[in-house]
Amino acid sequence: MTKVTRGLALVLVCAFSAGTVADELLMKNGSRIIGTLKGAADGKVEFETDFAGTISVDVDDIETAFTDSEVTLLLTDGRLIENQRVATAGDEMVVMNADNEAVVFDVEDIGQLNPEPWQLGYGYKWFGDARLALLLERGNTETEEFIGSANSTWRSLEDRYSIVASYEYDEANGVRTKNKWRWRNKYDRFTANPDNYFGVLLGFEGDEFIDLDLRTTFGPYIGRQFLETQLISVRGEVGLVYVDEQYDIQEDNDYPGANWGLHLTSDYFGGESTFYIDHDGILNFDETDALVLNTTIGISFPLVLGLEAGLELRYEYDGGVADGVEDLDETYNLVVGYSW
Repeated sequence: MTKVTRGLALVLVCAFSAGTVADELLMKNGSRIIGTLKGAADGKVEFETDFAGTISVDVDDIETAFTDSEVTLLLTDGRLIENQRVATAGDEMVVMNADNEAVVFDVEDIGQLNPEPWQLGYGYKWFGDARLALLLERGNTETEEFIGSANSTWRSLEDRYSIVASYEYDEANGVRTKNKWRWRNKYDRFTANPDNYFGVLLGFEGDEFIDLDLRTTFGPYIGRQFLETQLISVRGEVGLVYVDEQYDIQEDNDYPGANWGLHLTSDYFGGESTFYIDHDGILNFDETDALVLNTTIGISFPLVLGLEAGLELRYEYDGGVADGVEDLDETYNLVVGYSW
C-alpha cells in the first residue's frame, strides 16, 4: 500500500477551534491556498480549488495545513478510520474513535488519506490513455502516415486487467508502405505482498510488410513493482510463452520461448511532464537469434481536460523475418492524446 510521507503527516493539523469554513494550505513561500483536501499519496496532496480545479501540491512545499472537513485514513495494517478530524502531535497522529476517545498511532502507519473505493476493496478503478500521430503531405509527394495506440486498465486490490493495442499505416503516392497492428491482453493477480504478482499474457499481432499474417503469443509470467515513488515508478515481468506464427508466403512456425517486459514512468523532467518507457521481448528457444523486441520511449505534457501532447519514439525489431526484409522498424512522432 502506498505510504503518505512523514512530512505530510506533520502538516495535517486539524483546526478544531480555528473556525475555518474551508480547508487551507499555508505554503512555505508565504502563499495561502483555500479549497478542499481531496487526498494524498506519494508525497503529493490533491487539493480542489475554485480558481484552478484540482491541483497537485508537493508536501515539501507545504508549511501547515488546516482542515475544516473530516477525512478517512486507511492504515497499513488494513484498519480503516472513517470521517474523522485529525491532529498531529510530534510524530504521532490523533483521531477520535466512535466513543469520542483519542486514538494515537505512529504516522508511519498511514497507508492512504481519503482512499478511493477500489483501495478499500470495492470494485475496480478504470484508467488508461489513447494517443494519435497523423501526417498528411500534399504536393510533389503525397504521403499519409497514421499511428494510433490505446491502453486500458481495470485495477482492484486483488487483480488487474489490461489491454494494449496499436495500429500503424503509411501510404506514399497511393502505394501502401506500412500496415501493422498489435493487441495484448494481460491478467495480473497480486500476492500477499502487493509489490509481487503473477499473470497470463495473450497477444496477437500482424505485419503485412514482413509477411506476418498473425503471431499469437500465450503464456504465464511473474512480476514485481520494483519502485513506486513520487519521482519514478518501475515494474518488470518475466515468463514463458508459446508462440504460433502464420505467414502468407514463408513457412508457418511455432516455438516455445521466454518473454519479459519493463514499464517505467517518471516525473523527473518536471513541468507536470511524464517520461515513459515500455519494453517487451520474446526469446525463441529453438532459434535464439530470432528475437522479437518492442520499445517505446516518450514524454508527454498535459494540455487541458485530460488532453496531452508529446514526443514518442518506437523501435520494433524482429530477428525472424525472411532474408531481404528489414528487421528493424523505427518511427519518431509528435503525438496528441487523452488520458483518464
